[in-house]
Amino acid sequence: MSIKDLLLHLQTGETAQSTNEFAVSLAEQTGSHLTAAGVVIEIPPPASELGSFAPDWDFSNFGIFAQIDEQRRQATEKAYEAFAASVPASVQTEKVFIQSFQEQACDDFARLARHFDFAIVSQGDPETGQDSRSILSSALFTSGRPAFVVPTAHQGPALLDNALVCWDGSAQAARALAEALPLLVRAQKVEVVCVMGESENRKNLPGFDITRHLARHRIAATLRDLTDAHDAGRAILAHAQEIGADYLVMGAYGHWRLGELIFGGTTRTVLAGMQKPVFMTH
Repeated sequence: MSIKDLLLHLQTGETAQSTNEFAVSLAEQTGSHLTAAGVVIEIPPPASELGSFAPDWDFSNFGIFAQIDEQRRQATEKAYEAFAASVPASVQTEKVFIQSFQEQACDDFARLARHFDFAIVSQGDPETGQDSRSILSSALFTSGRPAFVVPTAHQGPALLDNALVCWDGSAQAARALAEALPLLVRAQKVEVVCVMGESENRKNLPGFDITRHLARHRIAATLRDLTDAHDAGRAILAHAQEIGADYLVMGAYGHWRLGELIFGGTTRTVLAGMQKPVFMTH
């Protein structure tokens, strides 16, 4: 399997440049087509507890919301123009626009992502980037495809030489590893890290068979056991910094609560504190 078709969530904020540069570089290195999807989240009018318009709603305000939606669309158009101008001739690209209320727009992005090898999305700002975080959730948990999550602090092109694979033997970890194989075969160094608690049997290290599997794909991976790690997410992030990993590979965990996706503990910690891109799948 090879990487040939990538989807980028095109943004208009301050983090757009880092994610865009990463995506273009990755497409160039892999010889992939790159589709940039601009997502315009429309502002819904205030509603009552029953879901209808609020009793005191002034219907003349519809024009204001329409103006804001149009401004957002124009900003997205300009973002694509700037993006397209920065793409080298060796990378083929095109644009797609999605415009709707948040839930529908996120669903549309997830359905779109199913037609690509994986989506490239921004980490988003936990405080102000709710729209991008919602897109990230949809890409990870409802598209059925992987997502390469780029941290807001990332600078420069995509680096693929030094990979850190997080392995716990779960179905999510197995799927992430399988989807990442076209990337891992390009790496000069691959380390599989297992985070184990005090109560676990260290004699049955859950990474041995998976390193043997990687070797059969001509990937010479080393195995590291981070024993007695009370916070798996923090241990992974600290080790990634220590070894100078270019990117991480891991399964994503989450559950639904009152109609909202809540990231699992390790996933939440990594997404909040990541300094390196993370290739994730559910």
